[in-house]
Amino acid sequence: ESGFDALNGATVGSDTLAQYIRRIRRDRSIRAVVLRIDSPGGSAVASDAIWRELVVSREADSAPPLVASMSDLAASGGYYIAMAADAIVAQPSTLTGSIGIFGGKFVTGGTYEKLGASIAATSAGRLAEINSPARPYNDDERAKVQEQLQDFYDRFVERVAEARDRTPAEIDRVAQGRVWTGRQALDHGLVDALGGLDRAVDEAKTLAGIPADEDVELVIYPPRRSVYEILTQDLARSAGATITERW
Repeated sequence: ESGFDALNGATVGSDTLAQYIRRIRRDRSIRAVVLRIDSPGGSAVASDAIWRELVVSREADSAPPLVASMSDLAASGGYYIAMAADAIVAQPSTLTGSIGIFGGKFVTGGTYEKLGASIAATSAGRLAEINSPARPYNDDERAKVQEQLQDFYDRFVERVAEARDRTPAEIDRVAQGRVWTGRQALDHGLVDALGGLDRAVDEAKTLAGIPADEDVELVIYPPRRSVYEILTQDLARSAGATITERW
């Protein structure tokens, strides 16, 4: 679910966003959709789930056009979900990409040893303790992690290539985890136009066949929460987390 992280601030949860995407899909009064993105990235699984939900909406019968509008950041998972759009609009200085992935783990076993604590584990399976924080990866585990990262990276490149009508080799040359400005991304064919939210709305109107001078109503999803909703929902979420931690 969407929420607030002490380290990263407000976060977009794939479950929450998917619910609103489905709601939009059922609303026949919506003529076009603008997906506003301001994200440094995040979970590969969550990004893939959002992308899939957007693709389902785009391929539905009488689907409204979808335009991605990039704000300050559209990095990694932020760019991943933009691939589902019919057109991508970025600011000239938007940090666009990277088309890449990284992974690993924090190893805290040495810290426990310094504190006089010891950790013992029982497991079944050669890679069952691959994510154990008690020790570094062994050779087999490191190879498996690299295999997983490479698999996702290859899939990322292939999907960008399909979305941007390029070959995987062409995309790989501008991918490999590098970050571009929006202006550079336009030169590399990763976005379609430069501009802000107004430009994206104009692009959506054009794709939807709405005259440029015709006024449209902008409906915001998720709806803005009242102060009461913010307090009660966040407190309820914190209480649930506390109960889980105690359990």
